[in-house]
Amino acid sequence: MNETEQYFELLRFCLNEELPVPECIKDIQWHKLLVFATKQTIVGIFVPVVLMKDKRLTVESFRGNKPCDEDVMEWVFEEHRLRKNSKTAFERTVKASEWFLENGFRNCILKGQGNALMYPDPMLRTTGDIDIWCEGGRDKILAFTTKYYKMPYNWLHVDFPMFKDIDVEVHFRPSCMKNPITNKKLWKYFAQVEGSQFENQVTSADGKYKFFVPTNEFNTFYQLDHIFRHFIIGGVGLRQIIDYYYLLRKRYNDGVPPDANKELLATLKKFHLLKFAQAMMYIMKEILCLDDKYLYTEPNEKEGKFLLEEISIGGNFGKFETRLNKLTHAKGHIKRFLIIEKFKMRLLKHYPSEAIWLPYKDMKRFFLRKNKEDDDD
Repeated sequence: MNETEQYFELLRFCLNEELPVPECIKDIQWHKLLVFATKQTIVGIFVPVVLMKDKRLTVESFRGNKPCDEDVMEWVFEEHRLRKNSKTAFERTVKASEWFLENGFRNCILKGQGNALMYPDPMLRTTGDIDIWCEGGRDKILAFTTKYYKMPYNWLHVDFPMFKDIDVEVHFRPSCMKNPITNKKLWKYFAQVEGSQFENQVTSADGKYKFFVPTNEFNTFYQLDHIFRHFIIGGVGLRQIIDYYYLLRKRYNDGVPPDANKELLATLKKFHLLKFAQAMMYIMKEILCLDDKYLYTEPNEKEGKFLLEEISIGGNFGKFETRLNKLTHAKGHIKRFLIIEKFKMRLLKHYPSEAIWLPYKDMKRFFLRKNKEDDDD
């Protein structure tokens, strides 16, 4: 068993309380595990186990491989950082949501702290920026936001630096697709369902934080689409996968409405996302040991293994991608463009509906130098 396989085995143990202590625990190098977890932005998943906070492990359970004092200090520092960042993120999320609501914009929080509330300990999810979807459409939202800040925007969102310590993106729409035909249908779908997304209020278990998030059913589709979009244009990490893991658990535990799975599958087919959903189900079941009752479609082993390999190589949003290192020595925009597009074409046989449009979109961005608003990434 190599190091990565050890980390995945321990990850399964951290996510599933019914699993026995894995054999790999006697061989894991705790600093290297921290490096892996940092790369995938999932340090908080391991913290309760490594630091014995959830009481699932005793000193004997480590089988002579208990983290040394130096290892413990590294993990304690990361836990402190996660909790501090999460407190800030929750406070800013509530303030942003309330402020836009007070100014006449119903809204909901996409991903972020809404996802954190699904975790056993919401304070241990690695934070990102605040994505807030506001009602009203692009023109109305931009007319309002430009009174305060004239910031870059695209077809999806505008930057809104209302805080110094965390970025805020105000969304006109939650997501987009590269295929213009599919994208038009997607935005029409968002317009049809947006009303109920601004009415679904949630409160943290301690009662401190209250804001609106998408409904479970919309979230199940939207977050899959979001993961797929980042997978197509750059890469995804395990944080996004584990977010989806906890979303599927919450969806099932809250109660799946009659015919919801049938309707979800029909929507996925409409937007050419069924194969990707099946790849995700493979990872959920075979890699993360999620029970069949939480799945809404059959797993696809071939696509699942391909997705897992891409996640392992690229890390969170593809930040650790090494297969494009040759770009360092490439001379000229055309040479760089060809290298990038050749790399992206590995996706063509898996997801042709989107991959076929990547060169066109990149050409607009790099050669035609269109207005910032044309950049939908």
